[in-house]
Amino acid sequence: MSDQSENARPRILLWTVVFGLGFNILGWLGNNLLLGQLWDAAGEAAQMGFTPPWPPIVKELVSLVSDFIYAFAMVWLFANARRKTVAFALKLAFVIWLAGAALVYLVLVNLGFLPAEISLKTAILALIIFLAAALLLPLVIKN
Repeated sequence: MSDQSENARPRILLWTVVFGLGFNILGWLGNNLLLGQLWDAAGEAAQMGFTPPWPPIVKELVSLVSDFIYAFAMVWLFANARRKTVAFALKLAFVIWLAGAALVYLVLVNLGFLPAEISLKTAILALIIFLAAALLLPLVIKN
């Protein structure tokens, strides 16, 4: 492994944590302030018979993990790209969103766990957050 890639590891981990925290905070704000009523209605209408076998705190912690996975994918792929441009970062954010958030919310609608409206709006919120993050990638991760 080269010295350059070894020096990049701490930077990738740092920006993964920063972006992951940002995704979680912005997602929480958007889901509570902008979409709170829709989420409340979806929660009341939900007829899921599944009760997690773990305490509520574990459920909350698990729900935070996906944003760190998205952040790692975005930061690591961008850091290892040959061209670190805004255009590439935006394309990368869109692909990660499409393969991750959009797909998950589509599945949740298809399985009947969430109404289409809240799934669509939450997926759009995630896209906006990912695209905003993509604009920052070239500023924080340079050659």
